[in-house]
Amino acid sequence: MTIQHIGTRAMSLYINEHELTELNLRPSSIGREEARWLLAIALEEKHLIGWEAAELEVYAGASAVLLFARRKSGSPRHFRFTDFEQLVTAAHLCRDILPSTLCRRDGGYLLTVYPFEGDTPPMVLSEYGQEAGSSAYLSAHLTEQGAALLPAHALARLREHFAAG
Repeated sequence: MTIQHIGTRAMSLYINEHELTELNLRPSSIGREEARWLLAIALEEKHLIGWEAAELEVYAGASAVLLFARRKSGSPRHFRFTDFEQLVTAAHLCRDILPSTLCRRDGGYLLTVYPFEGDTPPMVLSEYGQEAGSSAYLSAHLTEQGAALLPAHALARLREHFAAG
């Protein structure tokens, strides 16, 4: 496995055909779970820490796989929206589609985004919503309580299913 760092917040992993065969994998069979497993192997192999929470992209070739991992911050940022239209507008104006969740809370919506390490959340979220802190466990707690509307990829889903006003 060839591991190349892309700055301090991203890396690429190249896994050739021989290595995939040893792991009983084929390029066409690499999904989310297999990609996480390959990342875990690379992290253990290189004694890297702090990459457990990452965005992964997989590019499968005929005989090899290229995997990109971008480190996700461990500090989520929460934004409260009282109006759904404002939430959808903010989602469409975000330049980056960050890992995110959406919960129903207190007569409004709580959007939790996970900026990538060293980045700040998009300013548009503060312009259309109200910043509500950075509690690491709030989103998980709300999900446990059944308040999650979109437990993953909330910004992407909002952009995909709702038109901006």
